[in-house]
Amino acid sequence: MANSPSPEALWASAVQSLQAGKLPQAEGALRQFVAASPAHAEGHHLLGIVLGQLGRHDEALASFGKALAIQPAHPAALVNRAQARIGRGELDAARADLERAIALKADFALAWGALGGVRKATGDAAGAEQAYRKAIALKPDYAEAFYNLGLVMQEAGRGGEAVTSYRKALQLRPQFAAAHNNLANALLAEGRESDAMTHYEAATRIDPRLGDAFSNLGLLLKTRGDVPGAIAALERAGTLRPDAAPVHDNLGIAYYAAHRYADAEAAHRRALAIQPDSMDALNNLGNALGALGRPEEALAAYQRVLDRDPGHADALSNRGLVLHEQRRTEEAMACYRQALAVKPDHFDALNNLGYLLQEEGKRREAMEYYRRALQANPRATRAAYNLGLAQLLEMELGPGWTLHEARFETTPPTVVRRAFDLPELTVADLDHGHRVAIWGEQGVGDRLLAATLLPSLTARGTDFVLEVDPRLRPAFARANPGWRMVDTPVANSAFEGCDRYLPSGSLGRILRPDVASFDAQPPSILLADPLRREGYRQQLAEPGRRLVAISWRSFQPVARGFVQAKKSAPLEAFAPLAARNDVRLVDVQYGDTAEERAGFVAKHGDTIRRVDGLDLRNDLEGVLAVIDACDLVITTSNVTAHLGAALGKPTWLLYLADNPPFYYWVRVGEDRSPWYPSLRIVTGRELDSWPRLFERVHERLDA
Repeated sequence: MANSPSPEALWASAVQSLQAGKLPQAEGALRQFVAASPAHAEGHHLLGIVLGQLGRHDEALASFGKALAIQPAHPAALVNRAQARIGRGELDAARADLERAIALKADFALAWGALGGVRKATGDAAGAEQAYRKAIALKPDYAEAFYNLGLVMQEAGRGGEAVTSYRKALQLRPQFAAAHNNLANALLAEGRESDAMTHYEAATRIDPRLGDAFSNLGLLLKTRGDVPGAIAALERAGTLRPDAAPVHDNLGIAYYAAHRYADAEAAHRRALAIQPDSMDALNNLGNALGALGRPEEALAAYQRVLDRDPGHADALSNRGLVLHEQRRTEEAMACYRQALAVKPDHFDALNNLGYLLQEEGKRREAMEYYRRALQANPRATRAAYNLGLAQLLEMELGPGWTLHEARFETTPPTVVRRAFDLPELTVADLDHGHRVAIWGEQGVGDRLLAATLLPSLTARGTDFVLEVDPRLRPAFARANPGWRMVDTPVANSAFEGCDRYLPSGSLGRILRPDVASFDAQPPSILLADPLRREGYRQQLAEPGRRLVAISWRSFQPVARGFVQAKKSAPLEAFAPLAARNDVRLVDVQYGDTAEERAGFVAKHGDTIRRVDGLDLRNDLEGVLAVIDACDLVITTSNVTAHLGAALGKPTWLLYLADNPPFYYWVRVGEDRSPWYPSLRIVTGRELDSWPRLFERVHERLDA
């Protein structure tokens, strides 16, 4: 048998492959190298660099961590780990790595440049400028730092300095396409159209895939009267950036200028499908003019359309949408009804009115409007999806699950379907020994909900490989040691050995055909870290008081502000509970709530405990341990409800007026959740305000 390559040969092979751009070969050689030389810090470091270039940031982070465990004072490894963390959005951790690298090597220009990026991303423009200037002082040929300094200057309104920085970047790197594009933006802001045109054209010539440059070029061509040129540039931009609403909106404007009205309408609708709160696209829809960008201004734009044509059904329906987003429900309903009076088969208005009625708790009436929308346009997939959700709320599970599959077909897709070279699992496949690749959909809550069905899948003789959020994998593994799991993000190759696939959101269609089938729901599917749980219990416990974990907000995109309002309570509503002498509230609310918490403390004192230093978004192991250390969870509709119930913890879910925010929070019986045996729902038609609802919570605590 041939001798294994020496570590020296493996290292040389890795370096040679990396220099040649052969990343998989470099990875293979480096993995052999670190296996043979596990204490070689630079080996782990270089492997991390390769993995990062391959886009496998979790593995890259692990390799950088190994390098730093061996050699903590390794500035380059710290910078590269920071870059991987920036790619994952872990800006605080990235900043810490960069500051440590600079402490070790104060003249490390790349570290200063990366620190500038983190500071810029966190809103510290002055700090970003200081870091970029330091990087440039250390490395005068640092083109990327000049470019990034230009971005900071441009955002600060210091256009002349931005132009100077971009020009310096281009002097150092003439083929820097992004610098040409942003120099053109800065020149255009100064009114120098011809110079801007030169640099936009250079950017598109150097990088034919730079969608922003084609979009900007198209806008300038339109402004200068070259409409055919504008359309060509914007169509190219739309091909390069199919998910960019402003590109499609601007293309619509150019089509309109060319009297291609149908194309203009289609382009604006594509923009609105991608970004429903894009007031520019709403304003430009149909014959609307301008680009205003604010909800009230959008309403004014629609009103101008309606002033010209009071029976313009599209404008009425879309005006209703904006009013609905502003929670002006009576006005929105009036707009929809006016649109339908003009055009009874206007399927958008039918669907929109149905959704509003569903939000108001009038599900049966909503379902009729969805059906009418589908009669008017059988391809109205948004209406089909909404009808399915309403049917699931009514526990009409068969038809509801069928229409729930329309989530892949809506515009934009509610869930993007993943391509698999496998048949999709069907009910007929159960009990035949298949192994299913289950890919995760949407957020943590949705994935936990789906995971409650997996014991039933196993009971039907079907094995699986489950894609999981890596933050939850340890808790899943403790509770379910036999489960096969792979971490998100995952390539299809990770599901090797599977002969069927299924999106996790489709498990209900396969395994929960009727109400009785929910009797098989497991008591729990997660298990917290027992050591951390006990540590938090000792830290938080107070004699004579029950520990109650609380969460009160759901963070939603701007266009779904009405959903956020429905799913969120003010922290102030918890004040009566905080004043009780038999409970101690423990804050497990993720997100930026500092201002709200500060206001609460100023008014009521420090009556709510919070675990200092716990990252409530990323350290789900810690969050689960805190929740499990408590005696009870009280929460509105957000991920905390899923976490508590998935642990099997007594969990009280609160929502107003017996109007569940999602299909899975519907009540069965007096207060039971069909999905989570330990979860109880506290609501009631008469409990239509948070003070009233919390009176009921008090009663239950006293019981």
